[in-house]
Amino acid sequence: MPRFDADGVREEWDYAADAYAKGQSEGRDYYRLEFFGPYQIAMMGDVAGKALLDVGCGAGYFSRAMHERGAKVTGIDISPRMIDHARETGPAGITYEVLDAAAIDKKFPAASFDLATACLSLQDCPEPGRVLKAVAKVLRPGGRFVSAIEHPFSSMPFRQWQRGDDKKTKKWLCVDRYFERGAIPYTWKRWSYEFTTRALHVTLEQWIDWTVEAGFTIRALREPKPTEEALRSQPELEDATRVPYFLIFDLTAPAAGSAR
Repeated sequence: MPRFDADGVREEWDYAADAYAKGQSEGRDYYRLEFFGPYQIAMMGDVAGKALLDVGCGAGYFSRAMHERGAKVTGIDISPRMIDHARETGPAGITYEVLDAAAIDKKFPAASFDLATACLSLQDCPEPGRVLKAVAKVLRPGGRFVSAIEHPFSSMPFRQWQRGDDKKTKKWLCVDRYFERGAIPYTWKRWSYEFTTRALHVTLEQWIDWTVEAGFTIRALREPKPTEEALRSQPELEDATRVPYFLIFDLTAPAAGSAR
């Protein structure tokens, strides 16, 4: 398996891109499409006319959602093949760039954006703390960064549902090794082909330290649950009503003149 660095992440997601984009277009990624994605979209509020940076945009799901709501969107991703899919899907009016998120501040001038988003991409970055600092630099003073990550309490190195006698019913989630930092591999099965990607697990304390060190103020933390409508559409989301799968940070960039 490639090293968990920028080159390794690029290689993993380039390989995954065709299956991922196809599966997402077919609705397979329903945790994102019907659960935490709509929740994060609602958290963004009114984005019309705002310059918005989508960090780790992948095949463009969140970029398109923000464009549809009137934002002037720039999406960046480390995977050239993912950006290919984002551009092919469109629509015109979204700017997509192949870029390592840790180099955002080298590509864009300071205070270029009113808002930034990251829809479950920061934990895929080898250096999230560096990315947070880069995002803070390109946001205008007081700008917002709304970022969803896998919840550190439920995405530990050991994670397994205890199932009932029918081998299907989920009774409780067993987790362990919370304080063990590292990149956790996940194999995506039942897509057009299997692929493996990795996500960085660290403690909640570490995420908050990175956030504060970047100069952000935490406006809110949210732990979304599926709506009744989502559960009717996708009953498989029931497990997410019992365990916090995702954590969304709503952050404010430093005011003008603040140290970063």
